[in-house]
Amino acid sequence: MSSPSHPPYGDIVQVRRLSGNRPISDISDIDMSQGVAYGDARAESETGFSPYLTSDPFYPLIKQASEYFASSWVIDHYESESTKGDDHYAKAMDICFSIREASPDSLFVLNSQYATYPLNPSAPMYRSLPGGGKDPGWGSGTSDGTITNQEI
Repeated sequence: MSSPSHPPYGDIVQVRRLSGNRPISDISDIDMSQGVAYGDARAESETGFSPYLTSDPFYPLIKQASEYFASSWVIDHYESESTKGDDHYAKAMDICFSIREASPDSLFVLNSQYATYPLNPSAPMYRSLPGGGKDPGWGSGTSDGTITNQEI
């Protein structure tokens, strides 16, 4: 549900239109408000951020996502055999995904085509050294496999 510190994102008139222009005698504005509250909460939950202010660049998208979530709620409650509610829910999820991906707080992972050996036979073989590359002080090996201590 949207917090009292900001007005609802979704518009009841738009939600009513998206859900099939049902008259107020079928679905009251109070019921539509519950749908909008659901849409707001779902949109905030899916984007991981709240509240969105009207000055935020993503506000038009969060408003649209909220309205599609609300419409799916209304359709599911008042027209159970329609798949239109599922379509609106999926559209709202796509919008929220777009907001998350475009957010400056998003994590971008860059990938290159480079592969190490053995996936790339041309790449040098990586061999780790005991002790993280530092000489452990055990002496050096000889060709017959014996170890000679340089210092005891």
